[in-house]
Amino acid sequence: MIEVLVTMIVMAIGLLGMAGLQFTSLKNLNSSNFRYQASILAYDMAERMRANASGVSAGDYSAISVDGTESTVNCTSGCTSSSIASLDSYEWGQGVANLPAGSGSVTANTGVYDIVINWTEQHTGGGFGTSSATPDSKSYTLSVDF
Repeated sequence: MIEVLVTMIVMAIGLLGMAGLQFTSLKNLNSSNFRYQASILAYDMAERMRANASGVSAGDYSAISVDGTESTVNCTSGCTSSSIASLDSYEWGQGVANLPAGSGSVTANTGVYDIVINWTEQHTGGGFGTSSATPDSKSYTLSVDF
């Protein structure tokens, strides 16, 4: 009888360990997916800027800030480099908004453009699972020289 009880305790501890491992695995998978999306979005904006070199030269990309609440831009005919930059900003903002609390910015500093993506992730540190826990802020930065 005691042998069965000990076996059940050992099995319960093993199953709890497996559940914890599964939880950690899923959390890390989510985290890596957000980092992947952020890197794709940063490179997307860099390619949009390369495609609109006259907009970059005119400074249309030098101070962009997006969070998905930007208003749409109509650029169907007679588009200028400035309107293309506005459309790029809008479309990029829609992608950035897919990240949790996602925001993005592009800043210029003497020909080097910093493309920054910010988002939040599930908090796993002190206070995890309590009302005092706050999400972790994450950031991805891509510097591009034009």
